[in-house]
Amino acid sequence: MTHGSSSADPDASGAQSFLIEASERLAAARSMAEVVDVLRRTARSAIGAEGIAIILKDGDLCHYVAEDAIGPLWSGKRFPADSCVSGWAMRHARTVAIADIERDDRVPQDAYRPTFVRSLVMAPIGRPAPVAALGAYWSQAGEHDQATIARLESLAHLSGIAIENARLIHEMEESERHRELILAAGRMGSWTFDTATGVLDASGLCRRNFGRDPALPFSYADLQAAIHPEDRDWVNTAIRDSLTSGRDYDVEYRVMTPDGEVRWIAVRAQPTRLADGTATGLAGISIDVTDRRRMEDALRTSAATLEHLVEERTRELVRTQDALRQSQKLEAMGQLTGGVAHDFNNLLTPIIGSLDLLHRRQVGGEREQRLISGALDSADRARTLVQRLLAFARRQPLKPEPVDLSMLILGMAELIGTTLGPQVQVRLDLAADLPFAQADAHQVEMALLNLAVNSRDAMPAGGEFTLSARCVEQTETPAEGVTPGRYAVVCVTDTGTGMDAETRRRAIEPFFSTKGVGQGTGLGLSMAHGLALQLGGALTIDSAPGQGASIALWLPVSEQSPVATLGAPARQGGFSGTVLLVDDEDVVRASTADMLADLGFDVLEARSGGEAVEHLRQADHIDLVVTDHIMPHMTGVELAQEIALINPTLPVLIVSGYSDAVGLAAGLPRLGKPFRQADLAAALASIRHHPLFAPLSIATETRAD
Repeated sequence: MTHGSSSADPDASGAQSFLIEASERLAAARSMAEVVDVLRRTARSAIGAEGIAIILKDGDLCHYVAEDAIGPLWSGKRFPADSCVSGWAMRHARTVAIADIERDDRVPQDAYRPTFVRSLVMAPIGRPAPVAALGAYWSQAGEHDQATIARLESLAHLSGIAIENARLIHEMEESERHRELILAAGRMGSWTFDTATGVLDASGLCRRNFGRDPALPFSYADLQAAIHPEDRDWVNTAIRDSLTSGRDYDVEYRVMTPDGEVRWIAVRAQPTRLADGTATGLAGISIDVTDRRRMEDALRTSAATLEHLVEERTRELVRTQDALRQSQKLEAMGQLTGGVAHDFNNLLTPIIGSLDLLHRRQVGGEREQRLISGALDSADRARTLVQRLLAFARRQPLKPEPVDLSMLILGMAELIGTTLGPQVQVRLDLAADLPFAQADAHQVEMALLNLAVNSRDAMPAGGEFTLSARCVEQTETPAEGVTPGRYAVVCVTDTGTGMDAETRRRAIEPFFSTKGVGQGTGLGLSMAHGLALQLGGALTIDSAPGQGASIALWLPVSEQSPVATLGAPARQGGFSGTVLLVDDEDVVRASTADMLADLGFDVLEARSGGEAVEHLRQADHIDLVVTDHIMPHMTGVELAQEIALINPTLPVLIVSGYSDAVGLAAGLPRLGKPFRQADLAAALASIRHHPLFAPLSIATETRAD
């Protein structure tokens, strides 16, 4: 028996018309589901078969996605491609015609036995690599004529074209969807402007950025009306310049919303051109940057306020210093300065921490990062000023290390100039080849500041103050007592009243002073002399009445170079677990919590030591504790004692606004305020495997935070 009929038969004509109809429907299909549906509805009639099946290639399987037959076939099932007829047709890219399925080894008999099928034709779909197959089935065995096979192959060919079209349409739709998602994620509104027609085509988000209803029309005239009157002229100039020069259109300007609100818009675009280079318009994006602008203003205001506070507190310190010239008041002045520095450190901690996070996360563009870097530099300068205040108040321990005296002196120049006042001319004379000195930078700053104050008092009517530095190779022991060696000599010279021989002899004696009662402690030169001796150097005085004075600090040259300070990494890694953060200052606690979370920790917060103890008793697991030291009712050290009783293996990091960490045991890990995330990460890394804590017995501070 032969399946099919000649082209002159009515059935052949009907099949041909069905084939034409199927081709039209396939041409209109826009998705894989539509292609399958067209084949399911028309293929059986077009081929004249008792059943058809559509099979899609699914990796190494053949997926029978749809069928239209007189009896059940395999719809929804998957078979290995190497054990089914459709898989053979797709692997070999050839049509399979089987007259009797029971006599062909390619037919899986177990799968076909429950069906009505006795013969079939299977045509692959897709070229050059088939992606599907179209099967036609009959209930009687018999050969298949070429017309039937040709119609099936024609339908398969049309299906291949339709599937490729559907794939391309799907990729285009996905590409557009991804573009819209990206624009929406960046809060970017897209727009185009045609200069010939004056038509502005703006997306809904673009209209919303300009404060307009996305559902309402938004013309180029509406856009012009929205631009702030003070910005309109230069914005239009930028548009014309971009169209004529071909440069990018990249501006930020203010817009007025219909309800009168002023907002900031960042607009970036490129000119669109014809093949001959003629500009036809602009295409680009708009971004609402109002929040960023407000943040920048807030950062500038915060930095200015901080500088103002530092100046005010410094002036207050100078006034207090004038009232505390007696020797017994020196310690009181140190306590006052330490307290002021502690307050400043609490203020600086969230500022520096927040700016550091913004800088490392690269928030905004290049301009925004430049502004954030400037604010961070200002905050770091304020931190340096606080450290100098601590050094002047003798709240810093002596820490000899290689010091770049040139950088130290240049960094102090402004502070010294302010201390000397406007009537004194300051001059610096620094040798180009000045080596590093083995010294304590903060103590040297304190000594130079004390010497500058002495020079100021010796020049009541003004004069000239010179701060010089040079390298001296001392080959023999001079009368001043400088031992042989290589020194970096810092010399303070003034044109003041000078000193006679007796005054020079007694100048380094503690409490000796030529000033009036209550005007000086007599400790400035003695402290500088003691510092030089402690570092292995000396202090020399060269002065005569009416000829000014020259006081030199001889500091040993360091045989090592300073260890370079590496910039904070963009992202600290390797941390995990739960940290309990304790701080009674909400702003400081919030900033520190952000840093810890960014490092990878889960953060529990407590406002006091008592609240922290409750967390420790109730929490399932806590890996470490970070606590402020100065807190009401329970200090950080007292909290550490409680923790040692509850869990002796739990590491504790004490954070203190005092650089000398008053009241802390030497073995207890600590971190000074203010700090960046890199400082916090380094401190945490050092205690993650800290030895077991024994019960602590530590004297605590009595000062309330």
